[in-house]
Amino acid sequence: MTIEDDKVIRILDDFSGMASDWFWETDSEHRFCYFSRRMAEVTKFDIGALLGKKRDIIPAEKMSDPKWIAHKADLAAHRPFRNFEYKMHRPHDGTLLWIRIAGEPQFDADGTFVGYRGVGHDITDEKLAMQRLEESNAALAERNAELNEARRHLERSANEDALTGLFNRRAFERDIAHALQQTDQVVALLHVDLDRFKWVNDTFGHAAGDSVLRTASKRIQLALGDAGRPYRVGGDEFMVILRQLATDDLPIWLGDRIIEAMAKPIAISKQRVTIGASVGVATGLAGETRARLLISRADAALYEAKNGGRNMVCQVTPALQRQIDDRRSLASDIPRAIERGEFVPFFQPQIDVQTGRIIGAETLVRWQHPDRGMLPPGQFLQSAVELGLIDRIDHHMLVAAMQVSLRLREAGYPLPSLSVNVSEARLIDPLLPRQIDTLWIDRDCLLSIELLETIYFDEASENNQFSQNLSQLKELGVRIETDDFGTGRASMTGLLKIAPDRLKIDKSLVQEVVHSSQKRSLVKAIVEMANALDIDCLAEGVETQADIDAITALGCCKFQGYAISYPQSEEDLLAYLSTVPIAAPDRQGPNPDGSEDLSQIA
Repeated sequence: MTIEDDKVIRILDDFSGMASDWFWETDSEHRFCYFSRRMAEVTKFDIGALLGKKRDIIPAEKMSDPKWIAHKADLAAHRPFRNFEYKMHRPHDGTLLWIRIAGEPQFDADGTFVGYRGVGHDITDEKLAMQRLEESNAALAERNAELNEARRHLERSANEDALTGLFNRRAFERDIAHALQQTDQVVALLHVDLDRFKWVNDTFGHAAGDSVLRTASKRIQLALGDAGRPYRVGGDEFMVILRQLATDDLPIWLGDRIIEAMAKPIAISKQRVTIGASVGVATGLAGETRARLLISRADAALYEAKNGGRNMVCQVTPALQRQIDDRRSLASDIPRAIERGEFVPFFQPQIDVQTGRIIGAETLVRWQHPDRGMLPPGQFLQSAVELGLIDRIDHHMLVAAMQVSLRLREAGYPLPSLSVNVSEARLIDPLLPRQIDTLWIDRDCLLSIELLETIYFDEASENNQFSQNLSQLKELGVRIETDDFGTGRASMTGLLKIAPDRLKIDKSLVQEVVHSSQKRSLVKAIVEMANALDIDCLAEGVETQADIDAITALGCCKFQGYAISYPQSEEDLLAYLSTVPIAAPDRQGPNPDGSEDLSQIA
């Protein structure tokens, strides 16, 4: 080292004392030959112990790291380097020390390598601060991940049905609106409803119902595959959205697959029961069809599928839509019709062919519509049920029937009995017995209420209020009849609990007795069962003399139907009764005194 160099180094050494950096120098063998005094102050190393030693023998961490290998390659090639960082522990206390160094190779006038000169810097505080920042960022990232997971969980909770795992109504409303915002694509909507879910809940309990819903959701998903997304929108109702239909018949095909899947038995409480499903289908063009309209059409199609016998797919067509619109228009007239007294009673006579006498009549409702004329119940009763107005119509019919009974008696043609239909809602109304007790003035005319076997037998017999009402009505002398018997699913237990006075054999069985040996055997079994239980029988829907002869041969001698008489207004009934023999009022049944030829009254 020349005098000039030594002077320069002293100047630099003095300068480095005012900074945190230090200077260092190595010889051609990479041995340290100089450190500025700042190095000892900062690092607490014994400079004397380091002079004469090579860098690679100074204990530093991770000297096998690829960065060290690259650094050694730079030294061997006499290349300059910048910002090489490494860490080591101070020898006097073992504390961590991070160092950043830079070096420039030195050559003499002949170009011979003579060593390195460079600077060092303590970056421990910087590294620790960076480490704390990284740890903080990692903690923040973890917290953000937790928050994102919590957000996703909340979204799933808000949009997912907890019972089945399907998307819920909220998600459906969002997705159907989004699907219909897309242009130039046809969107199909399937409304799926389980056919016998209420019966499962009532018979086996809500836990069994939940199990059925889970099974149904899995079967619907499997039936759809990737073609559509199912949603549980409430109770036993599911919606399916289909976008960009590959074929026009895809919705019907998928609806059939869902019905096929749900037709398979489900294990419930060690039993295997079949639930079934009905599907309504509607399609609309995105950008032109509103969500509410598409949902309304699918609902209407489902309604038609259920009315058509259930376990089927129905799609809204223009003709069907016109029928639906017409029915809705008619339904909107029902509340006003009740207020105006437009619902009127008609009566269908009942006869005992052994005596040839009229034994009573069934009260049937008709709507005298101001614009559409006289309407049969099939055109409006279901709408009245859906509107929650059927009980008001039933009550009006009961009042009207009792008034007609009095007027017939005053006219000299007293009916031995009258039967009226009572809705499910009224059957569990605690006020019903008192109302009937008040309205039933003509006690010489027996009063019967009719129960639908398909609705009441097993379910209603378990209802306490229904049982109390039935008991009180029987105490009043009201008789209990079952309507449409033979088509429902009443158990013997339910039949015995209700203990009806009469079974009215459904017309679908009566009209097949002449042609079907199977139906003939079924009717015979019903009659024999009724006789064994001391229950009266009456055949509904007889249309021909052949029907009467066939049913009579099976042991049932009481009938109503077109072969006897069509339903009649009060005026026509009075005229009719003036031409036929009427049984004497007898609470034990019609008086069997004498007989008449049926041809005289048919």
